[in-house]
Amino acid sequence: MSKIVDVLTSAITLAVQNGRGDDLEYMVKDVLSQLDTCYVKVWREDETVKLPTYAKPGDACMDVYVHSIEYKDDGRVVYHTGLHFALPKDYEMEIRPRSSNTKTLAVMQNAPGTLDGGYRGELMLVHRQIDDPTSSCAEYSVGDRVAQILVRRRERIVWDEVETQDTLGATDRGEGGFGSTEK
Repeated sequence: MSKIVDVLTSAITLAVQNGRGDDLEYMVKDVLSQLDTCYVKVWREDETVKLPTYAKPGDACMDVYVHSIEYKDDGRVVYHTGLHFALPKDYEMEIRPRSSNTKTLAVMQNAPGTLDGGYRGELMLVHRQIDDPTSSCAEYSVGDRVAQILVRRRERIVWDEVETQDTLGATDRGEGGFGSTEK
């Protein structure tokens, strides 16, 4: 069962079992508040590994820090974070470049990246220089914020195949693709 189903089931059960108690609204809200929190298990390779942090209150993503740097012969720079995660069921972690990355010549090779729930290896980020992809040049140092992570619930895709394109329904945009808004 997913977290949403578990939390909603707990809230409904609480409501049904407690009838019209004075504190029922607050008890149900307390149970439902679990939907706003995601507990992620994390293991640090050693005590010097920095945990991800929010730079400012209200930020959507947490910053990830460089723990060590590995230079590859083919021009890649691998930033090791020293972090390993176990995500809750039905969750994934998205890894994105930081906006300050635009001030460098580095490109995060797999952006955005995805850390699946079953992966237990180290979170690593691979960059390459856009002006010379064969040059191993690190734009970040140990201790620098190198990327952002976002943990979110993922949905299972189940295809609902239809017989005709018309069954998809009409929209204002229709089949307008690249540049269809003339911008």
